[in-house]
Amino acid sequence: MTAEKVGTTREPEEQREFLSGFVDRYLDALGAHDPARLPIAPNFRFSENTQVLPLGTGLWRTVRGVHPGGQRFVDVERGEVAYWGVVEEIRGPSMLGARMRVEGRQLSELETLLVRGGLYFQPDVIDVPATRLHEVLDDHERGARGDLVSVAQAYFDSIEQSNGSLLAVAPDCRRIVNGVSDSDADPTSLEEGEGFRGLHIVEQMSGGHYAYIEGIRERRFPLVDPERGLVHSVVLFDHPGDLARANGDVPFGAPNTMLYFEVFKVRGGVLSDVWAIGTNTLPYGISSGWARS
Repeated sequence: MTAEKVGTTREPEEQREFLSGFVDRYLDALGAHDPARLPIAPNFRFSENTQVLPLGTGLWRTVRGVHPGGQRFVDVERGEVAYWGVVEEIRGPSMLGARMRVEGRQLSELETLLVRGGLYFQPDVIDVPATRLHEVLDDHERGARGDLVSVAQAYFDSIEQSNGSLLAVAPDCRRIVNGVSDSDADPTSLEEGEGFRGLHIVEQMSGGHYAYIEGIRERRFPLVDPERGLVHSVVLFDHPGDLARANGDVPFGAPNTMLYFEVFKVRGGVLSDVWAIGTNTLPYGISSGWARS
């Protein structure tokens, strides 16, 4: 029998509920260490922090519980859903990002990202409902899929080129990275040398505070939700290890790459919110394992 095509037999809200329900099925299976609970497509593929693995390995063996809450992002048209939340592993809490592609009623792709500690690590923030991020937009504030992706692309271009004028950003736009405020942060909460975190996103970009990032590659935008103005991206940040911030600091001091899931909210063509979760350092130049030609 031919697999049911995504989006052809369900109304949009029914499809949204169905895809969100797949998150519940995944978390139930993960918590039980039992991938057999998931309906797996013949062409299924699974990765964790860029590494393609057999299903049931990696986090599936070390998970000891799943925290309630988290964020869910749904692309009704493409049949994709993403979950950001917190799990308990043997070593303690970790942030989990999971991107799933559902074809018909079967899971064909599961791309996972684990953040296991680091300088930026406030997992509880990821679990709390983010009302502003998920707010349904009025019709006049919505954009076409391609236009929303263009804003996300311009964001990454602005970082690469140290030029915040390449995109429109709302005055109250903030970036949250692994649960930590990474722009417009309270100056009194910042350590010495972290003053850039108190600046607006555009000031950070144009001021060269991210000049240590040489490239942002393998950019993918697998989920777009025009109703909410959301774009979910998957990218790799390359840090050669010898480039400095505007203040002269050289982060890392050795080459590395980081895998990030980033979500952008766009209102009327203007970037209003940025949320991101990303790995600690990975080998420099590594592939995500999902690059498409």
